[in-house]
Amino acid sequence: MLRFSHSTMGFIAIHCLRDSSKLHTAHGKPRALQRRHGFIVAWGYFLGLMLAISGWAQTHRLEHVTLSVPGPAGSVSLPIELAQRIGADKAEGLALSLKFVNGGGVAIDDLLNGNADFGIFGLPAAMLHNLKKPSLVALAAVDGRPLYSLVVRADLRSKVSRIEDLRGRKIGIHTDSLVAQTTSRQILNLVLRQNGIKPDEIAYIAAGQSWETQSALFIGRLVDAIMSDEPFGTRFSKEKLGFTIYSTGDTADASSTPGAGFLRAALIARKDTVEANPEVARRMVKVVQRSLQWIATHKSEEIADAMAMSPSRRASFVDVSRKFPNQYSPDGKFSKKQLVETGIFFRNSNSDWPDALHYKVDHMIIERWSGSKP
Repeated sequence: MLRFSHSTMGFIAIHCLRDSSKLHTAHGKPRALQRRHGFIVAWGYFLGLMLAISGWAQTHRLEHVTLSVPGPAGSVSLPIELAQRIGADKAEGLALSLKFVNGGGVAIDDLLNGNADFGIFGLPAAMLHNLKKPSLVALAAVDGRPLYSLVVRADLRSKVSRIEDLRGRKIGIHTDSLVAQTTSRQILNLVLRQNGIKPDEIAYIAAGQSWETQSALFIGRLVDAIMSDEPFGTRFSKEKLGFTIYSTGDTADASSTPGAGFLRAALIARKDTVEANPEVARRMVKVVQRSLQWIATHKSEEIADAMAMSPSRRASFVDVSRKFPNQYSPDGKFSKKQLVETGIFFRNSNSDWPDALHYKVDHMIIERWSGSKP
């Protein structure tokens, strides 16, 4: 709501009084009566103006919300960063603040601790949390196709040619938390297990989810490989920092991975937060949909321009966008087929969790605002 100082209010009142006096001097009334009548009319004008301004401020007031997302400048954060740049949040009456974190596990912590109202991160990470305590819900789909890449440090090309060669090595993943595991870790465990490597036969290293943190690990030779995602996988190759030995974007690799078409990034919130303020949740869904529709109707070069990407980031982003035009959902709707794939992926990547075998992802999906499709 707009607020005015006493001096500003007095200024408005004086001008209202001056204008009202002009309306009554021609009626021949005694000056004292004119003056008293003028004061009454002036204050009437003034109070009316204040009520009008107050109504305008209430109508145009922006609701402040905080969203936790891995990033910045990553594939998961791009749609919501773009939403800010194109004013999608303001169009829905929201003032959006982004809290960048190093992985979905940290974003879950933010939601649970009240440090964020919403989050965008891997749906399987939220599902794994719900096995312990079913408190998270998904409000909209963000990704269309998950694009994970297992990238090996460039100087190890002669030593690592197969996934089996990673046994005993250090592998970077998106950052977990003490209570939550990322989707990156889940898919890495699945891929390693399919190639005969047990989780305790490698060392997990927190790699974050930004180009700066992941590239620094390769440059400093602190990890031997990273379960990264696109466009970072492509950028590692372009900058000769690493090479890819597995990718969900590769047809052969995807066909060997159960549920490879799972829904990765989604708009997530605590169930009690949505129940307490469904209108804000509805508007947040619309913000995401506005951004996704903008992506779907613009060329990759236009998206890069809107995001003010650096030349190196732009080159990798454009290449990946052209190769995988379905990386993002075009409308934010939940795909029934994609949710089935998500269930398959979740059960296979968490086969050592008995409860995971029976978990139904549909139980945490709220599609009343986003909608659904086959």
